[in-house]
Amino acid sequence: MELSFTKGTFVSNPGELNYKQVLEDFQRANTIRILTYNISGNYKNDTLLSALSDTNADIQIITNIPSRMEYYYDSEAGRRMRLNAQNNIKAYISKLNPDNYSAGFSAFFNLHNHAKIIGTENIVYIGSANFSNESAKSIETGVIIEDRVFIRNLYSDFFAEIVKDSLSYYDETFSAFRLFILFLLEKFQCVYNDMLVNLFTDYNRTKLTLADTINITTDQLHSLYLLFEELERIPDALDDTYDESNEEYNTELEIIKELSNNIDIEWFKSAISYGGELFSLVDFDEEKEALNILQTKYIYDANEEKLDFYAQKSIDEANSELHSLRDNFIAIEDDFISGFNTILSNLNQIIEFTEKWKPLKINSEIDNT
Repeated sequence: MELSFTKGTFVSNPGELNYKQVLEDFQRANTIRILTYNISGNYKNDTLLSALSDTNADIQIITNIPSRMEYYYDSEAGRRMRLNAQNNIKAYISKLNPDNYSAGFSAFFNLHNHAKIIGTENIVYIGSANFSNESAKSIETGVIIEDRVFIRNLYSDFFAEIVKDSLSYYDETFSAFRLFILFLLEKFQCVYNDMLVNLFTDYNRTKLTLADTINITTDQLHSLYLLFEELERIPDALDDTYDESNEEYNTELEIIKELSNNIDIEWFKSAISYGGELFSLVDFDEEKEALNILQTKYIYDANEEKLDFYAQKSIDEANSELHSLRDNFIAIEDDFISGFNTILSNLNQIIEFTEKWKPLKINSEIDNT
């Protein structure tokens, strides 16, 4: 694969990390990508992992495990190599545990990798230095690149290929399901918060009352509709994680599936799609409707002398229609809010399920000792 770039700067800083400019950019980064041969061997003063734990960026780290061999011979030397590999594999699994980082963190192991790349969406380092504290003790060289088009292509093309050939930290289907649920919870929580702010007023902090002005758009409702379609995927996504060797897991899986089946998603989709109670309310433009009534219903009666009368009559009729639409939604608002709370509660329970089983879902192919 060949990718060209501009704005590259050669760097070689003996005694310090060549990629310190990249580390400094972590705080403002939305994306962080790392490909390395190894990480620091000790648990103290780990510059890279400390920086990763202090950001909420979308993080993808791919590392080799140098001491891990494809085979371990039944000899004294082979047993020493196996023990060394066991210790290092345990250290890598511990240090790259996603629980130590934000929800956007994912770790992979590529057992053929010797490349070293570290970057954000703004800046990337490519060079000889591994991303361990030990690399500062060696003479290392590399280039710092700030060509954002190149960086974007590097991640979308090169990194994507490396990930395909790598072992994921967790079992792939379980990991994909876990990230899917975390995504849904975050999105539904954001929508729920927006609803509380832009659809209701808080009456003495005890009763939600429909606001006089609705600050939600039909485009937002369309996005919510798509989110409900994602919610419908949960049972099938759960089935993908079925574990043939663990009946206890599968039993809990079926219980969790029932949580999703108990939500009437079609009712929600009906309320927020065209013709539904909330959609009709959000889509209604009182001024536009008043003008439409005047121009269609009273076009022949609203002469110059009676224009004000019929204009007011059109406004009153539009206002009456608005109140009717408000009443239609008020009739279902309790079910709407309680349903949202049920969705959030269910998603949190599903996350608790994934948290419980995570330790047993670490990819078994990583440790071959």
